[in-house]
Amino acid sequence: MKHFILVLLLFLFSLNEKNNDIYSKNNEREILKIECEADTSKILFSRKKDNDTGWSIYMIDPKGTNEEVFIPFKHGQGEYNPAISPDGNKILFNSYRFGGWKLATYCIDTQEISRISQGANYYTNGTFSRDGRKIAYEKNIGRSTHIFISNIDSTNELNLTTSVSNDHRTPSWGIDDKSILFYYKKNKVNDIFNINIISREVTNLTKNSSGNDFNPSVSPDGKQIAFFSDRNGYLDLYIMDTTGENQVCLTSNLQSENNKYNYYKDFNLYWIFKVSWSPNGQYLVFSNIESNNIDLFTIKKNGTELTQITKTPKSEYTPVWGKLKH
Repeated sequence: MKHFILVLLLFLFSLNEKNNDIYSKNNEREILKIECEADTSKILFSRKKDNDTGWSIYMIDPKGTNEEVFIPFKHGQGEYNPAISPDGNKILFNSYRFGGWKLATYCIDTQEISRISQGANYYTNGTFSRDGRKIAYEKNIGRSTHIFISNIDSTNELNLTTSVSNDHRTPSWGIDDKSILFYYKKNKVNDIFNINIISREVTNLTKNSSGNDFNPSVSPDGKQIAFFSDRNGYLDLYIMDTTGENQVCLTSNLQSENNKYNYYKDFNLYWIFKVSWSPNGQYLVFSNIESNNIDLFTIKKNGTELTQITKTPKSEYTPVWGKLKH
């Protein structure tokens, strides 16, 4: 009997060791997978190169290394505000090469640039839907700016905000591609709103009477929204639930004389300040004012690990974080 128990204990010990070994190997593979995924993600942003009169689109690693020009300056005010398709093969961006601000795509496979918006209107702030089949963007109609959606070749264009107001900005797709977040002025301040694409029901998410909330970005899992606010007199990055609850400032450590901000006083700068989630949804990249110019920062979504990843004599605008096809 004692011999049987001893054999059983040795068997269980051996089995446990094997399970631990399997768990360890699986854990190592998972860590390696995460590290590999981190290595493939990139941040795109806009900056003027040398003496160019307009912007080029740059690429940089999330740690701020290996910077290079990705889409070079072509004409006029150049290229800015990149967005990365879900499959990582296309970049949607604003370009002045077609006369006035128009939307264009850059295909990584073919290295071709194609004009998307065909009309004479200005088109800005384009972004891909979650499934990559549609885009949302701003389009100027006379003195009004509306949020449109269309196929990625600009066909089947639909104005979502004709009955809302006359000045709507920076669309961001909801998790299920059935809604769009944007901001506009209501009751003398800008708030973040959600509009259902089918019903056109509009919901005020921030309901902030003490300042302006703008430039929303929805997390990859659709559970949180990052946005900017000047409610405390500074250009601050906030995060909240998609219901509008639990609004938390992440950047109180950046508040200084340099980044005091008032949306209406500094209206012409609003489009510069963008925030974008990392592919794994744990970090954010955003533009802010550290000294006398605009730099890029990353931060964990809980407000820790604030890191400045650019520090150049020139300013960096409109960052986006994603995975590019190789």
